[in-house]
Amino acid sequence: MTARAKLPLDSISFAGRSKPHAAVGYESDLRDEGDAWLRLRYQVDGTPVDSKVRLVTSQPTFGGRRWWFICPLVRHDGGPARRVGKLYLPSGAKYFGSREGYGLTYRSCQENGKLRSLHRLVAARMGTDEATIRAVLKRGTRS
Repeated sequence: MTARAKLPLDSISFAGRSKPHAAVGYESDLRDEGDAWLRLRYQVDGTPVDSKVRLVTSQPTFGGRRWWFICPLVRHDGGPARRVGKLYLPSGAKYFGSREGYGLTYRSCQENGKLRSLHRLVAARMGTDEATIRAVLKRGTRS
C-alpha cells in the first residue's frame, strides 16, 4: 500500500465469546499528506455514526514516515488539536477520541500507592505478577 492510494470502504469486527458485538467500517485517503483522513462508520446504541478523522505525518529520526491521528474532540482548554497514536471509544461515547480528550487514565494511576505496594508484596510472595493479583481480587468482589 502506498501513500498515494485511496482505500475503499472496509470493516473490522470485534467479537465477544462467540458473537460479534461491534463493527467499524473505515475508508482512508492518503493521496495528499496535507489533507489525509480516515473515515469511520459505526453505530452507537443503534444510531449510525459517520466520522472523519484527520491524519498527519512526522519524520522519525531513524527514517521513514509515522502516521498520526488528530483527535477529533474539541479541547475544553482551547488548546490546539492533539496528535495521537491511538483513538478510543469509551462506553457511552459517540465519537472516537484520545485518552486525554476523554480524560481516561490507566488503572495504575487510579490506585493509591499503598494498594499498589500491597499488590506488589502479595504478588512477590505468591510468585506471580500484580495484574494476576488485581484480577483475582476483582473477581472476588463480584456478587
